[in-house]
Amino acid sequence: MKKLYPFFLIPFLFLSFSIACSEDTGMDAEVVESSDQGDTDDDQSSTDEGTGDDNTSLITLTATPDIILNNGEGEQDWNDNVFLTAKRINGSPANIVYESRFRDDGFGVAGGRWEQIDYYYEYQGEIVEASEQLIVNFRQPVKNIMLQVGQMDPNEGRQAKEGTTCDDNDTVRVDESGKWTAYNASGQEIATGILLDEFSIEGKLPDSMGSYRFRLAIENVSTLVIEATQWGGQERGCPTSRAGYATQALNDSGNTENNSEFNLMALSYEN
Repeated sequence: MKKLYPFFLIPFLFLSFSIACSEDTGMDAEVVESSDQGDTDDDQSSTDEGTGDDNTSLITLTATPDIILNNGEGEQDWNDNVFLTAKRINGSPANIVYESRFRDDGFGVAGGRWEQIDYYYEYQGEIVEASEQLIVNFRQPVKNIMLQVGQMDPNEGRQAKEGTTCDDNDTVRVDESGKWTAYNASGQEIATGILLDEFSIEGKLPDSMGSYRFRLAIENVSTLVIEATQWGGQERGCPTSRAGYATQALNDSGNTENNSEFNLMALSYEN
């Protein structure tokens, strides 16, 4: 945006001119900073901040439990332009939940081992290599998206070393991870990327279990699909089994696999 500062140099001649000054309006200064989202006092789920362009606004949304209506079934409106839907591992509709069991509270998907977005290598006795999906839909296309995720814990998983398999028991520690895929209004994929520590804006945010921010410098986004991936974002991840997962709240799958999972804490975008 250009700000105009008029000066009248010679009042008798009514001569004036203006000086235009451009400002740097990078997204880093505008997006939600790290915080314990479960301690939100008031309705902070949506804010509209100018970005310095008369035709562009930066919208920041924070995950809050009051967004979830009808037990999370069907479309959940985050604001007038954004609504959330979800899918199970098999692609059927899933309920959206507000996960607040630990720190880094945010939106997740019901039906897996946690109230997060869960990835499975094996599901119900079959190798699926698939994730639940949290889907962000925009009624009007947006650009320059920033995602803040939570519970993407560092060094929680294990990955087979190069040239080995999980059966060789020669592994290294890796982070939980995810991916995003953007689509335009015609349903065409326009971009995709991995959610992993090394690709985040500034690394793990302070005082979090595993909260990171990611900048998606893309335009004309009508749908954003958020998924978990195999540990470390690669095929060499080595999932483990934890019997206790079968009895976790909202877990109607009975699955006990331990793998990547995380939630969505906040979202910023420009219209």
